[in-house]
Amino acid sequence: VVLALLGLSDFTAVSLSDEIARIYWAAQVPVRLLFLFVVTGYTYAFKPDGMLAKAGVGYKAGMGEGLKNRLVFTWGFLEVAAWFWVFISLRDERRQAGIRLIEKRKAEEDRL
Repeated sequence: VVLALLGLSDFTAVSLSDEIARIYWAAQVPVRLLFLFVVTGYTYAFKPDGMLAKAGVGYKAGMGEGLKNRLVFTWGFLEVAAWFWVFISLRDERRQAGIRLIEKRKAEEDRL
C-alpha cells in the first residue's frame, strides 16, 4: 500500500510543470535517500548473522524482524542506487539551469 501511494504521488509529480517538479523532486530525493539508506543499513547490520545481531536462548523477536532478509536488503540497495542517480542528475540539472540564468543575465546587461 505504501509503495502504491509513493508510485501514485510520483506519477502526479511527473505531470507538474518543470519548475514545480524540480522543487518537488529536490525536496523528495534527499528524504527518500536517507530513509532507504537507513532501512538498508539496518537490514544489513542486524541480519541474523550480522555485526549487531542479537541471538541466544532468551532472545525475543522484535518489531523489525520482517526487515531482516535478503529481499528487503536487495530492494533497498537497488532503490538507493536508483535514487542516488536521480539525486546526481537533479544536481547537475540545477547547475546547468544556474549557468543558463547567469548567461541570460549577462546578455541582458550587455544590451543595456
